[in-house]
Amino acid sequence: MNRHASLPALTALLAALLLSACASQIPQPIREGPADSPAPKAVSEQVDIYQGQLLRWGGTIIKTDNSKEATRLTVLGRPLFSDGEPRLTDDSSGRFIAIVPGFLDPKVYAPDRRVTITGTLQGSETGKVGEHAYRYPVIEAQAWYLWPRQTDTYHYYDDPWYDPWWYDRWYSPWYYRGYPYAYPYRYWR
Repeated sequence: MNRHASLPALTALLAALLLSACASQIPQPIREGPADSPAPKAVSEQVDIYQGQLLRWGGTIIKTDNSKEATRLTVLGRPLFSDGEPRLTDDSSGRFIAIVPGFLDPKVYAPDRRVTITGTLQGSETGKVGEHAYRYPVIEAQAWYLWPRQTDTYHYYDDPWYDPWWYDRWYSPWYYRGYPYAYPYRYWR
């Protein structure tokens, strides 16, 4: 039996495994939303024009309410990256309400989590933000994606002039910490 005869089949299998590992978990309607999706703030002013239009909006969750048939997400809209991920910015594109079929756990879909929703505009509702009257556009979700939590990890150092890429072959932290015996004898000549 020739061991090299199965090499092309093995290479094809390995390539297929690598490509499947790179596949995105983000639903396609979220990744490739409609190109002409206006901001929630613009839609809330002219709901009749956009009625029934497919939209892709995203932002941070303000509130999650469950009923028997659906979950109602109140979202603070944010500008989106091309793949649908809400940007971490202080800019708001307006608030909106998303009606998602089924049950979404309010502890998972918690305030300040980022979500993107693709769906059709159903109309608007009037509510309040504090004492201010606000008109919320309502979107019926067809696809939604809860983005992983963003961890803000910053590395702070005691020395403000610390450079992690600096290297001096003559400097040794052992010597300056009072451990001159860490050097071999040849450095003491």
